[in-house]
Amino acid sequence: MLTKVVLLVSCLAYCHGMQSLFDVLSANNGSTLVSLIKQANLTTALSGDGPFTVLVPTDAAFAAIPKADLAKLTADPVALANVLKYHVLAGEEFTFDVVNGRILSTISGHSIRLYEQGGSIFFNDAKVLKTDLEASNAVVYLIDRVLDVPEGTIMNILDSTAHNLTMFASLIRKARLEYRLNFASSNANYRYTIFAPSNAAFAKLPANVNKILNGNSPYLREVVDYHIHPGTIHIKSLDHAGNIRTLLGSHSIRVDTDNSAIRFNGKALLEESDIEAENGVVHVIDNVLIPSSLGHIIG
Repeated sequence: MLTKVVLLVSCLAYCHGMQSLFDVLSANNGSTLVSLIKQANLTTALSGDGPFTVLVPTDAAFAAIPKADLAKLTADPVALANVLKYHVLAGEEFTFDVVNGRILSTISGHSIRLYEQGGSIFFNDAKVLKTDLEASNAVVYLIDRVLDVPEGTIMNILDSTAHNLTMFASLIRKARLEYRLNFASSNANYRYTIFAPSNAAFAKLPANVNKILNGNSPYLREVVDYHIHPGTIHIKSLDHAGNIRTLLGSHSIRVDTDNSAIRFNGKALLEESDIEAENGVVHVIDNVLIPSSLGHIIG
């Protein structure tokens, strides 16, 4: 019993001597985040017992956001709070806890992916710059960019006119894969990476190929499956990916990088990357990928 009391007193003394979360943020290039936390009325919540894990975009990361976008965000305290909460995990995650590919819950209710790549740690597409900074109620990681809150499920993103992917969304429905891509899950086994051809990519296809894809062709499902990877791959991992497996069994996608440009099968160029979804991530490409088994038919 005496031992427990001594340990408790020692712990309280240790914690009391530690800096507050806001002191740690201010001392580590996180003063912009401190200011935004106040604007979002989250100071009291993040001053509680916790413990938390806080992912802190540096001041430079916030400065990289277009001024108009940042002004729009800060003008809406509710939206701002949602973004900031996406940078906070309930509980402490130290680097010795890192398990590649873990899906973690944030206090915003959305999930985030933790993984290692090339000796670095990433949360989604944000690279960790400094680890395991301890505060009295939290552990802090400095990251190199502001995280994007998921826009919805993969199907929500494909259906949105914001990314011009509605033609691919239509093909997914024809292939009867909508149910799989519309299921929000923090389980890594139910998360996907979509290499989605833009509407303009389909417009470039020969008329006979579009006719096949928009009909009831048995080849439709194969083409759609060839654009889907079972698992989550962010852009930071693409240049290390080599060949990416797909839902089309033994048919993989080759990734080539050249002068910072990323191409797939030497043909499709990556146009937009890392559109975060509740069940994975979407990348936009400028050409439709045709598996080699169908090249003589519709390639």
